[in-house]
Amino acid sequence: SVLAYAWAMVVFPDGRLVPRWRRWPRALLYGAVVAVLVYILRAPTDASRPVVLVMLFGITVPAVGAAAQAYRYRRPAAEVDRQLSRLLLIALGVAAAIGVYALVTGVSSSAQSQFQGRDIQVLPIELYRVFQVSLSIVPLALFAGIFRYRLFSVDTLVTRTLVYGALAGFVSAVYIGVVVGVGGALGAGTNGNLPLSVAATFVVAVAFEPAKGRMERLANRIVYGHRATPYEVLSEFSERVADSVASEELLSRMARVLGEGTGAVRADVWLKVDDELQPAATWPDNGNTTAEPLKIVGPEIPWIHNVANAVAVRHQGELFGALTVAKSSNEPLTPTEEKLMADLGRQAGLVLRNMRLTAELRSRLEELRASRQRIVAAGDEERRRLERNLHDGAQQELVALKVKLSMAEDMADELEGDTEPLLELLAQLKDQTGDAVESLRDLARGIYPPLLAAEGLRIALNAQARKSTLDIEVDAEVQRYSQDIEAAIYFCCLEAFQNAAKYAGHCSVTATLGELDGGLRLEVADTGCGFESSDVEAGMGTRNMADRLESLDGWLKVTSQPGVGTTVTGWVPLNRA
Repeated sequence: SVLAYAWAMVVFPDGRLVPRWRRWPRALLYGAVVAVLVYILRAPTDASRPVVLVMLFGITVPAVGAAAQAYRYRRPAAEVDRQLSRLLLIALGVAAAIGVYALVTGVSSSAQSQFQGRDIQVLPIELYRVFQVSLSIVPLALFAGIFRYRLFSVDTLVTRTLVYGALAGFVSAVYIGVVVGVGGALGAGTNGNLPLSVAATFVVAVAFEPAKGRMERLANRIVYGHRATPYEVLSEFSERVADSVASEELLSRMARVLGEGTGAVRADVWLKVDDELQPAATWPDNGNTTAEPLKIVGPEIPWIHNVANAVAVRHQGELFGALTVAKSSNEPLTPTEEKLMADLGRQAGLVLRNMRLTAELRSRLEELRASRQRIVAAGDEERRRLERNLHDGAQQELVALKVKLSMAEDMADELEGDTEPLLELLAQLKDQTGDAVESLRDLARGIYPPLLAAEGLRIALNAQARKSTLDIEVDAEVQRYSQDIEAAIYFCCLEAFQNAAKYAGHCSVTATLGELDGGLRLEVADTGCGFESSDVEAGMGTRNMADRLESLDGWLKVTSQPGVGTTVTGWVPLNRA
């Protein structure tokens, strides 16, 4: 019994000797222990027997077990094993302290031939009572550890015991109530018990399945608390995956069932995007700051701070994310909860794969949108550069040429003879130079009109409307906006004016601008001939208008019907992220 007790304390909790010994040193150790025990126990006298028992069961075995568990606690191992070793180490320390007390008491009483004023013969009985306490501490600690960390599927065992015990009590209560209670009330004799037994069997058969379901739920609540059982967690998640598409809502549900199934205070779902592990969903969603993205180096997930367990999520061998949980007071996960996380990780592989594809597509769309904005911005910058070059270069040269032609005209007036042809030629050159200067000025203003930059949309559009050959009315209840928004709206309106002048025939045009739904809306409608919009492909001008607005997260719509006219509608947000 001493050897079995010591062996159990040394190999707990996994049944293996740590550290591993080779065969011959281990055999020598066992032989030495057996020899010492035989020498101690060979023929003790009645007076010395209690002292020997105290030394063996009360001091030697707890000391050996405490040393083995202390070594296990300090070496790298699973957190659950370390906590169990710690629990047993404390229990063995208390048992050893009780053993030392019993040994000191026994030795001093043997020397005095008395024990607390009584005959020395009562000493073994009193020491046995002390050992009842000492030897009870260790199994109580082991049972507490098993239930605390739910080892050996004890939660399932306890649940089934509660359910079937309650069902047995239910069947007995129904039978006794019907046969004995009802039979006694009716005064039925032995022959009257048969119908009552049949009735009791019928009641049990009908009520058995509903009673079993209620008792299972009650037992699960007793064992697991208010959270779902691992089977219920997996079942709920499988149903969600089958009924939903990959979305942020599904990831939030995944985090919730993971947290509730493991009893965690926080559960996170991570998604692998490029070479980073990014937080995709957190439960509970209480507004706390989400975790920072983590760099992935190699095929495994990186170390994540302040979590009780982390499980990599893979699909067909490829890493797509991770699941992590955090528990209160650094509480480790039980083996059942670790298995639940592993099963959820396997089921979540396809979900995270689809989510990563969605995230990558969204990232590509953002890159495309940013690229379109850069293209439009580069085009505007190039127009402004061309405007400066025309204004500072060719325009100035033409102005200088016009001045020189005026001087030549003055000089020709002073010449004698027939200078009429020369004067006429110089006048023509002067007029042509003036026309060229005006054309360059109009071109420069069209690239990015100074009037738009100085006065805004309403005045700039009214100025363009006055130059048009059509009757254009501008209704613009607007303010000043950023340069890119004003340029986009302005050039879209100009393009619509030009299209109406080219294709709509003689008609009137109405341009309406105003703020709507957090953005700026434009509408240019003409009363021209119109066209069948479904039969006509969008031209370059329409595509340019759409590119301008969509680069600012806006949209453009062109509607037209023959004989009704054409309406160009657009919208851009005023507060973009």
